[in-house]
Amino acid sequence: MKTITVKESLLLFVLIVGVNTISWAQSKDYRSQVLFMYNFIKYINWPAETETFVVGVVGDSPIQEELKRLALIKKTPSGKSIVVKIINQPAEAGNCSMIYVPDKQSKEIANIVAQIKSYPALIIGERDGLVKKGAEISFFTQDDDKLGFTISRKNMDSKKLKASGELLRLAELAD
Repeated sequence: MKTITVKESLLLFVLIVGVNTISWAQSKDYRSQVLFMYNFIKYINWPAETETFVVGVVGDSPIQEELKRLALIKKTPSGKSIVVKIINQPAEAGNCSMIYVPDKQSKEIANIVAQIKSYPALIIGERDGLVKKGAEISFFTQDDDKLGFTISRKNMDSKKLKASGELLRLAELAD
């Protein structure tokens, strides 16, 4: 019987962890999240008029590719182009209309909230519970494995963002 060396066991561990991480990332339904995000654009009123609708993504996330596909084929309901921007530092979030915070970047939410303060940018968290930390919307998985979202009306009001009644009826309300 052959014994496994430390080097071989370390390589096996890295392969197992890598495969599990890749399959977990692929199991996320980013396409559904992007469709929800597009509907947020349709059912939320922003007080500031801009020439383009900038969707910022904090750090690196697989959702970027889905958002870029959306931006190629869709415009906002008012005819604005959708632009996807990668946010590497919280200071880069200032000109975004919508900011997506991936789960692995959720520790940055306080910095992003502080950076944009009352600027009318909708912050969307991939992870449940981020509305308690300043996001206006956060996604969660329902018991039947369908995607759901929580809205904080208090956070939205502080930025003068107005969600339609239809959107609020579909959401779980945080406050």
